[in-house]
Amino acid sequence: MRKALVFVAAFALVLVAGAAVAFMGTPEEDAADAKPQALEKPTTTSSTFHEKEDPPEKEEPKEEEHKEEPPKEEEKIEEVKEEADTDPPDLVILHPENEQHFDKKEVVFEGKTEPGAEVWAGKYQAETDAEGNWRIVLLLTNDGWNSAAFKAKDAAGNIAHASVKAYYDAPEKEESPKEEPKEHDFSAHQKYGSCGEDPPYDKWTGTGTPGTEIWIGNDWGHGTTTIPESGKWHLKVTFGDMPCGTHQVVLETNDGDRKVYEFTRVCEEGGGEGGHDK
Repeated sequence: MRKALVFVAAFALVLVAGAAVAFMGTPEEDAADAKPQALEKPTTTSSTFHEKEDPPEKEEPKEEEHKEEPPKEEEKIEEVKEEADTDPPDLVILHPENEQHFDKKEVVFEGKTEPGAEVWAGKYQAETDAEGNWRIVLLLTNDGWNSAAFKAKDAAGNIAHASVKAYYDAPEKEESPKEEPKEHDFSAHQKYGSCGEDPPYDKWTGTGTPGTEIWIGNDWGHGTTTIPESGKWHLKVTFGDMPCGTHQVVLETNDGDRKVYEFTRVCEEGGGEGGHDK
């Protein structure tokens, strides 16, 4: 049986080979004899299987090796703190010299201070330049000694003080002749004449020559005055322990005038009328 099968297979191969030789010819003959052939679908379907390839494995990122760096030494930053300025500025007066004399009231004052500082003389500010030179003109208001006080203030608010004395030699004034006191007719007027208060008192007024001295009183009290330039005078006299009743009061001046008045001290049991000029 196996031999029969081998023979059949060999015979089939010979037939196939001869058929192949019979179809071979020249190219021209093949082209002339060529007829369109219908393409036929293959009776058997062939399937192409594409094996699914597994997606490449994603390489997991390697964890970066964090090398622990040795701790750096902290840089010590020294804070440079500016020391607060607490020093007062320099304040020098170069002109005038202390106790210098002047025959004019207007005087120039000059000096030196810290650059940037302000210089004041009271409410008046001096002119200053970038180098600290200052200048101001002031008036000597007093005849004789005058004191000029200065103050310097820097940007930090520190203050310095300085002063200088200057003497103003005022021109001598011509004295006007004194007017002779005008003469006035002497007069004196008693105001009340009586009093019920304790102690009792009375008042006098009048006119006279300026400079005249007046004395008014009695054994229980007295008062004095000098007539002023206006020529008008007044005087109050208290009679301390004067007993009740009416008593005399005398007025005298240093130039010879003399008057006598009556004054009544009023008590509970009665009173009297006031005095009058005689």
